[in-house]
Amino acid sequence: MKEIKVALWRRLAAALYDSFLLIACYFVVALIGVILNDGEAVSGPWLFWVLFIIAWAFFVKFWCFPGQTLGMQVWKVQVISDSGGNLTYSQASIRMFAAMLSWAVFGLGFIWCLFDKKGRSWHDIISHTQLVFVDHKKVT
Repeated sequence: MKEIKVALWRRLAAALYDSFLLIACYFVVALIGVILNDGEAVSGPWLFWVLFIIAWAFFVKFWCFPGQTLGMQVWKVQVISDSGGNLTYSQASIRMFAAMLSWAVFGLGFIWCLFDKKGRSWHDIISHTQLVFVDHKKVT
């Protein structure tokens, strides 16, 4: 598989797609919370942590196996370790926290891929990962 730098727009499109999926998961959790709370709105710090753990589990699971979130599958992007294999759970966790940092500084961590020779964002560099373009065309 030839490794091709992944364009910033493709990274952001996959992130947008995944954010819609996460929001759908959050709606389901909120519905369950409202049902369990006798129809009242749910709030409190525990809700933040439940939603955070859902996001963590979503990304770590997909980044470790198969190396693509659903949004990444649509946009033909895969995350691999610098050694070329699948991510470990700790590597994927570090990548998620570093991605939050990349977003927290107005997306500068993502924009960094435009200047890095290997096309890596901050969270790629910190977690020793990289994004590659994959094209799973069927051979007939």
